[in-house]
Amino acid sequence: MGQEKVKCIFCGGDLCWDSDEKANDMFVDYGDDDEAIISYYHCMKCGRSYEIADPTKEEKETEYKDYWK
Repeated sequence: MGQEKVKCIFCGGDLCWDSDEKANDMFVDYGDDDEAIISYYHCMKCGRSYEIADPTKEEKETEYKDYWK
């Protein structure tokens, strides 16, 4: 089964993965989640950049908990 390409929300172009970083390496206040990742993508068509972060422990347990089931 093939993986579907992720599309840019602005122009519909394909997103290209750039890199991943541990969230705690980037943000001191991210919490105690040592496994959280921030992924970086850019659009091959319009050049926009995307930063996609795992939800924090607090987000998983509070107002957004229904999304992370």
